[in-house]
Amino acid sequence: MRVATTLLAVLAAGSALAADRWETGTFCDDDGAASTCNELVHGTLQTAHDLEGPGGTPDQDWAVVQTRARHSYEARVRSNTLIWDGPTCLSACSRLDRVDAGGVILNPGIYPGAGVGSGGIFRSTVVVRWQAAVAEKQYLRVIGFPSTGESAADQYDLELFDTTVFVPRFNNTSTQVTVLIVQNTTPDLVTGSIRFQNGAGDLVHTAALSVTGHGVQVVNTATVSALAGMSGSVSIAHDGGYGALAGKAVAVEPETGFTFDTPLVSLPR
Repeated sequence: MRVATTLLAVLAAGSALAADRWETGTFCDDDGAASTCNELVHGTLQTAHDLEGPGGTPDQDWAVVQTRARHSYEARVRSNTLIWDGPTCLSACSRLDRVDAGGVILNPGIYPGAGVGSGGIFRSTVVVRWQAAVAEKQYLRVIGFPSTGESAADQYDLELFDTTVFVPRFNNTSTQVTVLIVQNTTPDLVTGSIRFQNGAGDLVHTAALSVTGHGVQVVNTATVSALAGMSGSVSIAHDGGYGALAGKAVAVEPETGFTFDTPLVSLPR
C-alpha cells in the first residue's frame, strides 16, 4: 500500500511539470538555463519538445551551441500548434531567441517566408541567425506563452545549421586569376563576410558580402592587392540562412582562355 501511495505521489508531482523526452533525463535536460547540457550541432533535429509549464507558467527550453570562428549559424523552430511572436502577437507569445547566459536577448527570432493562414499572418517557423567571430559557447532559448502557459500538446521541433559556405580553392599564382561569383537564392538581402585564407589556413583578406534578393556579387580577386600571387581557400559567413547562397570560383588562364570552376559548398545536412 505504501509503495502504491508513493508511486501515485510521484506521478502527481510529475504531471504538474513539463515532461517531454528532453526534460526527463537523470543527469541532463533542457531546463537548466545556461547550465543545460542540451548541445546542438550542425544537422541536429530535435522533435517533440513541448512548452507545458508548471502551474500554467511559461516553460523555458535551453540549448547550447559551440561556435567556430568565421562561421555562421541558423536555428529553426517549427510548429503548427503554437502561436509565435510576430505580426499577430507582439512580445506576448512563444518565441525563439539567441540569449546570453543570463537570458538577455542577443538576436531575436525572425519570421521567414510568407506565413500561413488568412493573409499569411501566422508563422509556423521562426529562425535565429548569427555570425561567430570567435569560438565560444552560445545559448538558444525557446520560451512559452507568458501569461497562461501551454499544454503538452503545444509541441515544436528544433533544428540547427552551420550556414557557412566554402570554396576549397582560389588561385592567383603563375598565370591564373580567380573570379568569385556569389548568387543569392532568396528574395531578401543577404550580408556577411567573405574571408580568404592561405594554404595554411591563415586569414589574409576579408571582403564585405552584400547581395540583393536574387542578385549576384562578383569579386575579381586579381584586383585585391592582399591576394596578389596567393592561393588558398574561401569561406563566407552570412545572415541568409542555410541554402541561401550558391556560386563558384572561376580560375582563368588569360593567355589560353581556359577556365577551372570550383563550386561553393555547404556542409551536408
